[in-house]
Amino acid sequence: MKAIRILVLESNDKSISQIIEILRNNDFLVDICSNNDEFLESIYYNLYDLYLLNINEEKAIPRFQLIKLLNECHDMTMKMVIASISSMIKPSFISGCDECVIRNVDEDEIILRIKALIRRQFKVHSDFITLKKNIKYGIFNKKILVDNDEIILGEKPLLILDYLLKFRDIFVSSEDLEKEVYPACSDSKNGVIRFHIHKIRQLLGNDIILSNRVSGYKINI
Repeated sequence: MKAIRILVLESNDKSISQIIEILRNNDFLVDICSNNDEFLESIYYNLYDLYLLNINEEKAIPRFQLIKLLNECHDMTMKMVIASISSMIKPSFISGCDECVIRNVDEDEIILRIKALIRRQFKVHSDFITLKKNIKYGIFNKKILVDNDEIILGEKPLLILDYLLKFRDIFVSSEDLEKEVYPACSDSKNGVIRFHIHKIRQLLGNDIILSNRVSGYKINI
């Protein structure tokens, strides 16, 4: 199952094509765009777990500006830069990326670094988070296992659970949940979030999510 979705901003060079092939061979779902406008259009209509941005000397400034824009808009998606030369590493981090590697990185390293980024978001060192004694959640395959049997939660409730687990130390408002589980093009309402929260509680127990009328929702693990 290809659960982790990555948006690649590439530059039509051979090395990036090889990285894209590596990602797909390791069961990542990959979408590709070739410029900032296509990138912004993609994230308007779709949700992603990771942005992978190829940056060379020619396109450095507009792509650094894109990273800064994403952070200014509070886009919490992890941002990883593939830099053409080592002098691009420092400005990549200054612009606000979460990780940066040189383009000739080998297959094992690129996969390990991506998985480390995803684990960092969830604040774990393994591929699973224990929700209850007999319930665990796979952060890469996005599966919920109860006594090692998978239960089906549905796409949107699963996205809500995923986000609450990433930010499990705080309450998250309905408005923030809506932004994170629906693309920007969606006209969904808060009532839909409440419906999905109810479904999560039905399947995993009423105590799995705490609610506060003012602050929103918080995972209880």
